[in-house]
Amino acid sequence: MRISSTFKSATALSGVLFALSALPALADTLLHGAIASAAGEKMGGVAVSAKAEGSNITTTVYTDAAGEYVFPAMAAGKYNVWAQALTFETAKGAVDLASAATENFTLKPMADFVKQLPGDELLAALPDATPDDERLKNLVRKNCTGCHTPSFPLQHTFDEKGWNAVLGVMKTLNVLGTYVPNRALNGTIDTHQAELAAYLARARGPGATSMKFNLKPRPSGEAARVVFREYDVPMEPDLGYPYKYLPENGSDWSRGTPSLMNGANGVHDAQFDLDGNMWFTQALPTHSITIGRIDAKTGEVKFIKLGEPGGWASASHGIIRDTKGFLWFNSRPSAEKGGLRPALVRIDPKTQTLTKYVPPDDMAYTAGSLDYDGKGYIWVTSPFGVLRFDPVAEKFTEYKSITAKNDNGNVPVYGMAADRDGNAYWAGMAQDFIDHVDTSANKVTESKLPPDTRELTNLTADEKAYYQTYKPVDFNSPFPWGQGPRRMGTDKAADVLWVADSFGGNYARIDTKTQEVKIIPLPDPQSLQPYHVTVDSKHGAWTNMWSTDRITKYDPESGKWTVYDLPSRGTEARYISVLEREGQPMQVVVPYSRVRKVAVMTFRSEEDIVKAKAAAK
Repeated sequence: MRISSTFKSATALSGVLFALSALPALADTLLHGAIASAAGEKMGGVAVSAKAEGSNITTTVYTDAAGEYVFPAMAAGKYNVWAQALTFETAKGAVDLASAATENFTLKPMADFVKQLPGDELLAALPDATPDDERLKNLVRKNCTGCHTPSFPLQHTFDEKGWNAVLGVMKTLNVLGTYVPNRALNGTIDTHQAELAAYLARARGPGATSMKFNLKPRPSGEAARVVFREYDVPMEPDLGYPYKYLPENGSDWSRGTPSLMNGANGVHDAQFDLDGNMWFTQALPTHSITIGRIDAKTGEVKFIKLGEPGGWASASHGIIRDTKGFLWFNSRPSAEKGGLRPALVRIDPKTQTLTKYVPPDDMAYTAGSLDYDGKGYIWVTSPFGVLRFDPVAEKFTEYKSITAKNDNGNVPVYGMAADRDGNAYWAGMAQDFIDHVDTSANKVTESKLPPDTRELTNLTADEKAYYQTYKPVDFNSPFPWGQGPRRMGTDKAADVLWVADSFGGNYARIDTKTQEVKIIPLPDPQSLQPYHVTVDSKHGAWTNMWSTDRITKYDPESGKWTVYDLPSRGTEARYISVLEREGQPMQVVVPYSRVRKVAVMTFRSEEDIVKAKAAAK
């Protein structure tokens, strides 16, 4: 059994026994060390990462208030190790855990740190001192982040002409960042393009900046005791990439947020099976990937294909785990490639087999989000509402939105959730509608979330007239006052629905008995944009931030938010899920859309870390 530092002969026997009881298994080692600044300051909340040579797994921990860190037990071998904190240069090292287990770092200040920053820090720094600047900042936040994190464009500088060119492209793209011929423009960007270009050039131009950076504190307390394991997902094997994994994957913050032009996009939702392995969906059509499975211990990734005409694999989007341990996802065949009808698909994780259930032709097809209810039914969205599937009778039932189209255009459906009473909710995101079906009465009702009144007050007279007839081109081109209810989750141990209002920067808490709505702002609603909510067994409401590299937990009893920093840049997470098993700590899984990874966050107590540090030393 390997111990990182030899005990001196004078060590008391009781101390030796305590340390040995906390040591890892044979051939495993506890990597540890300390981080200080060049000025000698002990630095808490620094991210320290380690990756074994030849491995696709990166483990990250954070330093405590004393500037010390300790990893969970890791197998002997050669590791690359690096430490990062905002406004400091990345420090890099290498260790061989067969002979050493200590790595200390000194961090040097970084002159130009903007590339390092996560999206929320860049959004928060945009000028908003005047009502006009606040109005333009809101337009940037709600319209220039539809297909990417704000850290991607804002890490660069352009003059006014350059920002005009960027906006000129941006207004033509869909949510995937793809140009579609003859598609309507994003009307908000098109209408405000000139003043937005001038505003952005003032903030991120080649000269002096009007941005004011007031960075959030580094992680502390519970947020600094977590452990991340990030699993690199291989590239599509049939497309001839010269690399198996992304060479630019966001691990080194100083290199900024990576581009999507490297073929990374696709990993969308991720879910645990009951053995603790991860399954993820592939949101874009490929030749060989419908879903993927990651072995949590080895990191091995297996691609599973649901075949389509022409040799294509059906894509996928949402994924859930039901109470019996089966996984469910929606298939997304590509119609322009001759694909089949979109369907609901069940995965048996034990046998790794897929069973497809196709809605009848007189119903809408499956769309993007899923859930299960307390009665055993599986729910999935359609373009016009939701479908309920009875897995025993193998029968679909369709429920349609009350407003599928109005004077402001189409009201497409995205997020949905089901409650313990067998009812379901879904969102018309672009226009802030929430639909609800009471299955016992077979009745659908509809309500609308209250507007973001702060943004209403900043509208000019011309804007008020313009938005009277405004038609959002899709759910990512909202009204300035839009809340943007995106994806949602129910507390199945209570009568509460949590809605991630991605443009409002808040949760909408809806009582599923009375339908009463309460708006709960995030810690920084002007820069944190939630995407999806999932609820743990203790009523904690978790969300991933699509605009930045952070996730949060809200405790409804205390009203307290906890913010956790993700270890990579450009994560663009679109989903979050948890695994809770009796006698084991909870795990949180977060898929990284832009940089093609799946991350798992686990928790350590202060006592755990004290014991590990004692064993390591």
